[in-house]
Amino acid sequence: MQKSRRTARLTRIAVAVAAMSTVAVLAGCSSAPADGAAGTPGASGKKFVIGFEQPLGGQAWREMGLASLQALANSPEYKDKVELKIVRTNDNDAAQQNAAMQNLIADGVDLILFDPASSSGANAAIAQASAQGIPVIANGGPYDGSDVYVVSTDWAKAGTTGADWLVKNLGANKNVAVLEGLAGVPLNEGSMPGVIDDLKAGGANVVAQDTNGWNEATAQQAMSNILQSNPDVGGVYSFLTGGQGVPEAFKAAGIPFVPVVGGSGYNGEACELVKYGPEGLKGDMVFGQPAIYAKGLEQAVKLLEGGTIDKTQLFPPLEINNDNAATFCLPDKPANFQLGYDFPGLNIQLSDVLTYYSGN
Repeated sequence: MQKSRRTARLTRIAVAVAAMSTVAVLAGCSSAPADGAAGTPGASGKKFVIGFEQPLGGQAWREMGLASLQALANSPEYKDKVELKIVRTNDNDAAQQNAAMQNLIADGVDLILFDPASSSGANAAIAQASAQGIPVIANGGPYDGSDVYVVSTDWAKAGTTGADWLVKNLGANKNVAVLEGLAGVPLNEGSMPGVIDDLKAGGANVVAQDTNGWNEATAQQAMSNILQSNPDVGGVYSFLTGGQGVPEAFKAAGIPFVPVVGGSGYNGEACELVKYGPEGLKGDMVFGQPAIYAKGLEQAVKLLEGGTIDKTQLFPPLEINNDNAATFCLPDKPANFQLGYDFPGLNIQLSDVLTYYSGN
């Protein structure tokens, strides 16, 4: 059986698409054979070969997710079980992601984890993997497809949790500014309609809309532009970013703080609430743990070991508010240091994560 599996994998390599320009990072170094043949982990030096495709590098959230993933892969529980192949592509390009996943199949991986660049752009690779008995897990965001497992934050809930908080904390002024995240990305497109519906249902009047680009500097500039024409907004909803940039825009404009929803999970969001809370800043920062990637790895190993996992697993977001901000704020870390490096039940230590974290 091992021989036929090896032959099948060599055949896949022969027919694979031309290798694209990506960077592969290996974690959990292995003495596994080059064909990556799976078997009982730890037996004869063999490990499960698990690929992870990352379509948008450079963001602190994703960099922390990859660091948490690698920390778990190299932990005592997993280091003898897993060889991890991380492949990066650029610009959230679905075609690049699809090709990279096909290359992972050609490399002979036992399972593919991927953070979806779109809701359907990897269908060709997924069909190929399914035909060859290789499980695929969408890890970090949603994906449409019966052949795909999903291990993700419940991003729709992340959106409406903040919206519900905002309408409850608005004063007499119901005028609200909304900053969406990154247009076209599935979690943004799947969440924002529900956010707008919840805000309006709660009595909010959406008077201005823009994008934060999932970047605090962009959020600050967008909010500054809005305040020039709408200085009397009574609240701000900014999807998955803005907990630093939005309050700084109010501060720079000399306008009193209003309730703010953000959610990048940056250290600066927590510290901003600690800093400006005494001056009247009230906020709710709702975000998904980057360590959802590590949760995906845990579920991948369980599946490869013959266990069963739920087809779709959606986990609630974290919230940082005025009540717990001091607990999350790390004064010795920069503002854009990403929080959420651990995940319930995995016990990932910050000191281990920092070995792999390439952010600030």
